[in-house]
Amino acid sequence: MESKSLVDSKIDTKIKLAALWTSLLFLYVYADFFDQQTPSSIESFGDLTTPIGPLTPNLLLIFSLILIVPSLMICLSIFMKPKVNKWVNIVIAIIWSFMSIVLLVDTIGSDWYRFYALYQAIEIVVLASIIYTAWKWPRESSRNS
Repeated sequence: MESKSLVDSKIDTKIKLAALWTSLLFLYVYADFFDQQTPSSIESFGDLTTPIGPLTPNLLLIFSLILIVPSLMICLSIFMKPKVNKWVNIVIAIIWSFMSIVLLVDTIGSDWYRFYALYQAIEIVVLASIIYTAWKWPRESSRNS
């Protein structure tokens, strides 16, 4: 009996980027979910305090933007034109990488936040993958016949 090889279909760059942003968003949501399971998180929530200080309307707006941008990048990665798409993905992923690096450094050494450091490290890998995928965006070959 002849066995046939499975076809490894080429995945469009836009779909790759959308999938990476989706993965990043899941990482954010689960890290925040598990953060709610740590000691004193309920008290902090009730006291309206965050790891960077008291919760204010402006801080809540900043936290919202941190999640809104990757959420929108899922759709934008599919609908933007390639040239703009490439650079928007690179720039936003670089900015978000710096945030992840700061959080990673901040959580290293804390027993209760080792899980968070793990999430940050994986988020940095995903963001690096976004940068790499966008940077290596395929170009049309020019044929002179």
